[in-house]
Amino acid sequence: MKAMPPQSFYFSLMLCGLMSLAFSFKEAAVATPTIGCSYSEVERDALLAFQANVKDPSHRLASWSPRIDCCKWSGVVCRSSKANNATLFQVQHVVELNLSNVDYKHTLRGEILSPSLLNLTQLQLLDLSGNDFEGTPIPHFIGSFQKLKYLELSGSNFSGVIPSQLGNLSSLYHLGLQSTLDAASIAHRLDWLSGLSSLSYLDMSGVNLSTVSQNWLSVVNMLPSLRELYLHICGLTYIPSSFNFHLNLTSLITLGLGGNNFNSTLPNWLWNLTEMSTLHFYSSSLFGPIPMEIGNLTSLISLSLSFNSLSGSIPIELGNLTSLISLDLSINSLSGPIPIELGNLTSLEKLDLSYNLLSGSIPTEIGNLTSLISLDLYLNSLSGFIPTEIGNLISLTSLWLFGNLLSGSIPTQIGNLTSLTNLELSSNSLSGLIPTDIGNLTNLISIDLSMNALSGPIPSEISKLSNLKSLRLSYNSLVSVVSELHLANLTNLTGLALGENSRITISLDYDWVPPFQLISIDLASCIVGPRFPGWLRSQKSMLELSLSNTSIEDNLPNWFWNISSATIGIIDLSRNKFSGALPSSLEGMPTLEILILSYNKLEGLVPRWPIQINMLELSFNNFSGPLPSISFYFSSLQSSIHFGFEIMLSNNQINGSIPSYICNLKLRGSLDLSNNELSGEIPKCWQVEAARSLYFVHLGNNKLSGEIPRSLGNLIGLRSLHLNNNNLSGHLPPSLQNCHELVVLDLADNKFSGRIPAWIGQSLLQLTILRLRSNDLFGVIPPNLGELKNLQIIDLANNNLWEIPYSFGHFNAITSTSRAMDWINSPEDRLDGFEYGENDSISIITKGIEYYFSSTLYLVKSIDLSNNGLTGEIPMTLGSLAGLQTLNLSRNNLRGKIPCTISGMRSLETLDLSFNNLSDVIPQGLSALTALSHLNLSYNNLSGKIPSGNQLQTLEDASIYKGNIYLCGDVIQKNCSDYKRNNLTVEGICYWIMVYVYHLIIQERMEEHLFSNDGQNV
Repeated sequence: MKAMPPQSFYFSLMLCGLMSLAFSFKEAAVATPTIGCSYSEVERDALLAFQANVKDPSHRLASWSPRIDCCKWSGVVCRSSKANNATLFQVQHVVELNLSNVDYKHTLRGEILSPSLLNLTQLQLLDLSGNDFEGTPIPHFIGSFQKLKYLELSGSNFSGVIPSQLGNLSSLYHLGLQSTLDAASIAHRLDWLSGLSSLSYLDMSGVNLSTVSQNWLSVVNMLPSLRELYLHICGLTYIPSSFNFHLNLTSLITLGLGGNNFNSTLPNWLWNLTEMSTLHFYSSSLFGPIPMEIGNLTSLISLSLSFNSLSGSIPIELGNLTSLISLDLSINSLSGPIPIELGNLTSLEKLDLSYNLLSGSIPTEIGNLTSLISLDLYLNSLSGFIPTEIGNLISLTSLWLFGNLLSGSIPTQIGNLTSLTNLELSSNSLSGLIPTDIGNLTNLISIDLSMNALSGPIPSEISKLSNLKSLRLSYNSLVSVVSELHLANLTNLTGLALGENSRITISLDYDWVPPFQLISIDLASCIVGPRFPGWLRSQKSMLELSLSNTSIEDNLPNWFWNISSATIGIIDLSRNKFSGALPSSLEGMPTLEILILSYNKLEGLVPRWPIQINMLELSFNNFSGPLPSISFYFSSLQSSIHFGFEIMLSNNQINGSIPSYICNLKLRGSLDLSNNELSGEIPKCWQVEAARSLYFVHLGNNKLSGEIPRSLGNLIGLRSLHLNNNNLSGHLPPSLQNCHELVVLDLADNKFSGRIPAWIGQSLLQLTILRLRSNDLFGVIPPNLGELKNLQIIDLANNNLWEIPYSFGHFNAITSTSRAMDWINSPEDRLDGFEYGENDSISIITKGIEYYFSSTLYLVKSIDLSNNGLTGEIPMTLGSLAGLQTLNLSRNNLRGKIPCTISGMRSLETLDLSFNNLSDVIPQGLSALTALSHLNLSYNNLSGKIPSGNQLQTLEDASIYKGNIYLCGDVIQKNCSDYKRNNLTVEGICYWIMVYVYHLIIQERMEEHLFSNDGQNV
């Protein structure tokens, strides 16, 4: 190649230079310099003024400095535009201000919407969500941001009226005004929405829309571009079932109306919104069936109809919604089987059908839902086996099937669910062994198999579950020896419940130091003893400990009261053989709320209890001495810091008087000091506020004296009052008639005098048990006692009463043969741990023997009027007491015939009419009492032949009829050949008397139902 001449080289170099210079001039002519917002002092100063008005404790706005271009400040976005046509420079304007606080950890507070922001004339996006307006209203000038397209103020604690000026933001496509629950924001009108024709997103959840409840839908229907609508918890009460105008919402993809009170069926127009992907109608007072038309919404991804009153079956058309990812129909009244068509929903990740009335088996098609992450079918009536196909759900993390009627064994295929973190199968009827395959579930955090019928050993493979925090196997029939082998690898374990498995033996070395710190321990009814478990010494974080009925025969070690002393809340060591004394004070346990040590052999003084305690149960021990002294300051403070305090110290040897601070404690539930050696008077300082929730008071079987204090009538919530077996005297105070809720009144075995007050029958209308036996009461038995419809145990024996009222044949509870009265099972009678018969124990003398009834007390129906001065005849009306089991009228001065209506007492088991002046024949109807097992008619003036046949054939004891010299019959071996009386005529007379008496009773009952007290026909 020839070399280039020098002149040609220089020419070429000069040509390149000229071209480069020309290109540079061109660039200079086209490009325009850009100036940041610091050039526009107005916008910068507007932001600085905003900054000055807010509180910024987390320094989110630290970058907002005048020395830095405001376009580079945190949360500020700028965009370029020409300053004017005369300049080549472009200016950066603030178009977005995004100070949203997503995690609610870096909150701005104060005047977040400052008027200075109006100087941001190009602002298109404003997001202040998650901050704190401190309850101030949204200012009216919000409507002056003419170019605003996106406004998000959700969760910002604004209140007051939503300004209608928002309707001026004609370019707006996103409006978020979600109000927090503690803020009081309200919209009196919604017509301003019509100005937002471009709006595609609207969230006014939590805003009070009750005043626009009738027309909210017609207003929203005028937004043709709306795609997402959220009106959760807005106080809406109306949703039309159908449209009377054109439906413009056909582009809607999200509709959230949960937490309102529509009291309606699902509206028909919903099924036309075929593009909808999200429909949330939870907790909206919906009722009626789920229409089959729901199958039209084939674009649905998420459907929530939970917490309503929907009924009927689950429509099979739900199987058409194959795009569904989440389906929640929980907490309704849906019934029938789970449709097999749900097996078509192969994209489903969450299925919640819990808390319904579903029955039948779990369909095997459930195994098709291989994308499922959460399966909740708990609290239904599902039966049958758990299908083995459940092992196909390998993505499942939560399986909740508790509270059903499932039976059979736990399928071994459950071991395939290696992603499972929660396995809840409790409260079913599952049987068989716990499968060893459970050891494959190494991601398990919680397993609950309690309240089943599982048997066999606890598999050692459970030790592989190193992530396990909660292991609950209580209330089964497991037979196992639990050793360190089971527990040594469970380093994350915080909850262990093996209770009520009486054949589980806890065999852990006394000095073993577990690798975990348990929060909750339940080993009740397992075999733990005889030594107290020393391994508990290492547990420093316990909240609950139950070692009830665990065969421990040991002293409570001193170190026990120090472990977890800063955290323990519940201790139950009852029904063992613990001995020794407790510490003199438990006040160093600041979190102890429940202490149950009953049924042991503990002795010494009752300790001073901590101020926050809610239940102290030390019954059935050997505690002695007086109750601890507590200052007035302590008792007042205790009353103020918690909701109530139960004290149960019965069956000890506690002496001294009942301290007056008892009145100052805010007692709740039960006060039981019975069966001790307490003396002196009952405190007189009872206050309404201090003991409004006190339901059960038992001071019986002590040595108390004096009168019942009038202030005891301030216990207006009292259901059960036992003062029996003391030395109390005086009249029954009228203030007790304020205790309208009394169910049990036991004042027996005292020295009360005077008459039985009539206010018992007038005011204590819930009374079921009345025991006044063995006092010094006299006079007429108030007839209005017979009008107490619930009264079923009446014991007035051993007094000086005069006559049996005819109204005693009217006891509704005893005329019925029902064993369990409806009122006993009502929710009101199970409040706050008090349940009729649960705490009560009543002595009843029947068949000549004293029996104690407690848990079966509600089944007993008895009348005992023995050993009084009763005169006159036995009322014929008593024959209507068909449910009566025991009738004792012995040792009185009753005369006349045994009423032939006695055959109507068909439940009678015990009848004692001995030691009276009864005469004439024994009615043949007595033989019709098929339940009768104890009869005493001795020492009367009865005559004639002793009836025979049926039940009387089994009562062959001649002493039944002793002292009736004119009786005859085989049972007393006395010939009746001289007995001339026409028994058929006597029985015929008895028959017509019974018809007449029953006619009177029926007529009286009809009059009660037909006429009100003022005589007006109802």
